[in-house]
Amino acid sequence: MTDPIQEPFLTQDECNELADAMSSKYRIALRDRRFQVQASIKGRGVFVTVLFANQDQSYYYPVEARVMYGKEEMKAREAALFLLDYIDTYFEEYLLEEDEQLYLPIDWADHQYEAIEFQVRGQILNRKLEAMADEWLSRDEDASSRH
Repeated sequence: MTDPIQEPFLTQDECNELADAMSSKYRIALRDRRFQVQASIKGRGVFVTVLFANQDQSYYYPVEARVMYGKEEMKAREAALFLLDYIDTYFEEYLLEEDEQLYLPIDWADHQYEAIEFQVRGQILNRKLEAMADEWLSRDEDASSRH
């Protein structure tokens, strides 16, 4: 059951505007890639994902962060904007200063930024290649099951 008096959270339109702002900010480093932003509340945690990917998903980089906003004495919206600020700072270093050589841990890892404790993770994937491999493997399984 949702609380009707719950404070306002990020709307999808706001997430789209934030993604557009990031794409504009980093346009010299984008190549054919774009940003997408999602934010949600799950239990007492706020989760934010910034996806940096190209159209065919041969480059697919979701950067995820989560914070227990109540424990950090934050409102959910404030926590989401905090996480987005951190992720934006990460992409600034990743794209503009470190030549895409600054990586996040694959599994959730504890971080602290501006005295707030939270977790972050990220992994660069090639979903296009993964889909091709899955298709090839399923054809191979189908062929071997007919023999």
